[in-house]
Amino acid sequence: MYTPHTVTIYNVTEDPDTLDIDYNITVLLGVFLDRSQARNIEKSGLRDADSATLFIPFSVKAVDGITGAKKKYIGPKAYRGLADTSGYWTLEAGGVSSGVDCFFVKGIYVSKDGYKHIREYNDDVYDVTTVDTRDFGSEDMQHWQVGAR
Repeated sequence: MYTPHTVTIYNVTEDPDTLDIDYNITVLLGVFLDRSQARNIEKSGLRDADSATLFIPFSVKAVDGITGAKKKYIGPKAYRGLADTSGYWTLEAGGVSSGVDCFFVKGIYVSKDGYKHIREYNDDVYDVTTVDTRDFGSEDMQHWQVGAR
C-alpha cells in the first residue's frame, strides 16, 4: 500500500464529573490521505462539501504527539473503558456527544486548543464520519478506511 502521508489524530474525551475536555494526540506516520475540495451549494445545499478518505495500514507507526512514545490501536469501546489512554489511540465515527470525538489534521499538528480553533487556522482538518475495517487480503493490504468531512 502506498503511504506517503502523515496525519495527526485527536481522540477527544470529556470528564463526566468536571466536564473538562482532554485531547489524546497521536501522529500516524505512513498513511494515504485522499482529499476532495468542493463547493456544492446548488446540488447539496452544503456550503463546504470538502471530504477526505484516509487509508491507515494496520502496521502504521503511531506515536504520541507530545512525548513521541509508541502507541497502540484499540477499538473505541475498549478505549472509552480505559482510565489512562496515554499509550493508545482509536478511531470513532461520529460523536457520542454533540461534539467531535475523533478528528484528524494533515501533517504533524500538535495543539490542545480544541477542534474549533484548529479548524479555524488549518485547511486540512476533518472529523471522522465512517470507519471501515478492511481485514482481508495480505497483511500488507489490511487497513482501516476512514471517511471524513
